[in-house]
Amino acid sequence: AVGELGRAIPLFEQTVDDTVRVLGTDHPHTLASRNNLAGAYERAGDLGRAIPLYEQTLHNAERALNPGHPFIALVRANLERARST
Repeated sequence: AVGELGRAIPLFEQTVDDTVRVLGTDHPHTLASRNNLAGAYERAGDLGRAIPLYEQTLHNAERALNPGHPFIALVRANLERARST
């Protein structure tokens, strides 16, 4: 939030690794962590990493959550925004 993506991204990456290891790939906290990391990549201008991570997060969310879950719409909107950049 304060623009220190160089410091934030490694923390987001570690959080994703930890949540996958402890909670699994489809846990809501893991999905949120992946979405946050993709957003950090996007803000850093690294769309080559942001878009595939949004895609993976969307795929997992669609598999794990109810079809009308608002998180799915959020990730889909984030992916569309990143693709249009």
